[in-house]
Amino acid sequence: MTIGTWIEQREMMGLPCFSIDEVRAAFPSLSANVLTMSLSRYRAKGRLQAVHRGFFVVIPPHYALQGRVPDSYYVTQLMTYLKRPYYVSLLSAASLWGASHQAVMLTHLMTRLPQSSTSREKNNTLRWFYRSEIPDEFLVSKNGETAPVVYSNAELTAVDLVHWAKKIGGLSSVATVLAELREVTNFTDAAEGVFRTTDVSDVQRLGYLYEVVLGDCAQGSVVHDELKKISPTLRNVLLVPGGNKVCVRRDSRWHVDVNEEIEVDDL
Repeated sequence: MTIGTWIEQREMMGLPCFSIDEVRAAFPSLSANVLTMSLSRYRAKGRLQAVHRGFFVVIPPHYALQGRVPDSYYVTQLMTYLKRPYYVSLLSAASLWGASHQAVMLTHLMTRLPQSSTSREKNNTLRWFYRSEIPDEFLVSKNGETAPVVYSNAELTAVDLVHWAKKIGGLSSVATVLAELREVTNFTDAAEGVFRTTDVSDVQRLGYLYEVVLGDCAQGSVVHDELKKISPTLRNVLLVPGGNKVCVRRDSRWHVDVNEEIEVDDL
């Protein structure tokens, strides 16, 4: 059996993903150089995509014109191979909840520390984010083409957006996404739930965005009630950490020093 035949048989069995270790196990008599050359030939034909160091995906015919598969096609198998928990997060998760105003060109993946030495040159469509722990109770899944895809629920998505705002375009971009997400978020009992996964300061900023920027007083009040359960006494925080140190005004309800005006795009 050739490596090409082996790959095609796996695909027919519904196993489109494989690692270099599996190839070595299937062809123990072949040298590393021969294995590499064989896989390279298959990639040159547009039938194989390297999505991570030592991990490959067979490109099915319906993706042949694109020359690559979407990240959702293989992400669960990749994370299983890496032995890391994960969830699709931030703007990518928001789009799964219907917040599609911000174009998502990359897949935002949240996984557990420590950070890996993933090369962006190998796969520049995945953007990695890291937590000390993955909050499984706030994750949901949906069926993908080859395996279920795990992503954050609406509330965790909102919390993560605020926490990682600087890395995804800033709080104005986050506020625009939250404007669409608020149709599906419900922060009742968040003090004992999703708010425990982030910093108190992030909850202050989240509440400020909902109530002051978006004018959603109902959800803002819920966030405020839950916030007081976590921290009855709040310290003042900058709305945009690391930004302008000059406070334009102070919001006494949220104890937020507004150092940048937040602008929401027209939806």
